[in-house]
Amino acid sequence: MILLVAVLGCKEIKKTTISGTVTNGGSPVSGAIVLLLESDLLTAGMSLGNGTITNSEGKYEIIRVETGTYYIPAIKDENGNWKYDKDTDMFGWYGEGDTLTGLTIPAPVAVTEGNDLTGIDIDTLYVVP
Repeated sequence: MILLVAVLGCKEIKKTTISGTVTNGGSPVSGAIVLLLESDLLTAGMSLGNGTITNSEGKYEIIRVETGTYYIPAIKDENGNWKYDKDTDMFGWYGEGDTLTGLTIPAPVAVTEGNDLTGIDIDTLYVVP
């Protein structure tokens, strides 16, 4: 009886999938670390929500994403030490290109329950001196 009540009382949690491709200069970026940063405002500080690594075609898929607002950066760890090294590693965001500066301005991604997001592409990576 208790088991039946527990099962009937459980609500199925629907999670969303976010997918896209990481490229740089039109070429796929294999092995890039793609992160899901939780935040309502870019300047409010962020916490890591999830992440994944791109395949040989630069494609990624982040599964089991909860409802919320996220920013999605990608880092290409050129020397494989799992630390960000300026002047070596490349970094980029999902966002819109700024025509004045030529840089990508980070754009938030709003996730709603059960609505998978595709085409969340990062198309430019930068080396930050």
